[in-house]
Amino acid sequence: MGVRRAGLHGAARGLHQRHGHRRERPAGHARRGRAPRLVRDSTTHDDWQRTSPPSEQLDWDTLWTDERHGGWQVEAATRETDGWTRTNLRLQLGDEDRRLTGAACVCIRRDGAGGGEARVLLVDQERPAPGVRLWEIPRGMVDPGDASPAQAALRELGEETSMVASLEAELGEIYPDTGVFAGSVAVVLAGFVREEGSQDDEEPEVEATRWFTRAQVRELIATGRLRDGISLGALALADVWREDAAVTAASSG
Repeated sequence: MGVRRAGLHGAARGLHQRHGHRRERPAGHARRGRAPRLVRDSTTHDDWQRTSPPSEQLDWDTLWTDERHGGWQVEAATRETDGWTRTNLRLQLGDEDRRLTGAACVCIRRDGAGGGEARVLLVDQERPAPGVRLWEIPRGMVDPGDASPAQAALRELGEETSMVASLEAELGEIYPDTGVFAGSVAVVLAGFVREEGSQDDEEPEVEATRWFTRAQVRELIATGRLRDGISLGALALADVWREDAAVTAASSG
């Protein structure tokens, strides 16, 4: 996106000055926290999830809008808390009803081709924004024509890798950057079915695709070749779900 650094930072500085932003902690101020509570979330797999109380509602002002790329907006809001005046910035796609903006697919292969061990599909991506090339899970944006976030995740899998997979579980949503990004990414777990050939004249969306064992994924993380937040969060969700499923199967058997 073409957000100019000077314009965004200048707008933030103006809000700080206009609302008297203070850097020092007020006298006698102590950090206070609220313990998270357990709630039942029927939108994900049938398990208990840990969550925090909802945040206060803020009045957001639009600083910048890019209509050329789907209506991305840079917004700002201020709030008073225990003597502090804080300015918050966020990046959002469109209105409040379009918070769910991405979909990611953790695709697992269990057909014995890798010596019987389950493997996960990763794609080799060139990322110009941070200037890095990393292994990631297939992911992309939810399009208006997608019937559901899960359908969007499977579509992105096919477009990036030519793989066909069956949906096994909807693992929930993750927030890539809760500091500035309002959108969330839906994560699904899918089982490999088959690979379909791609047309030679189509420009590939990724540099390469490859199946990795769990040990190989850990090695990628340790060596810095897999370190984008969405992939790490999605793989963690998949691990938790598979561990829970294994415990449930063992207890019922």
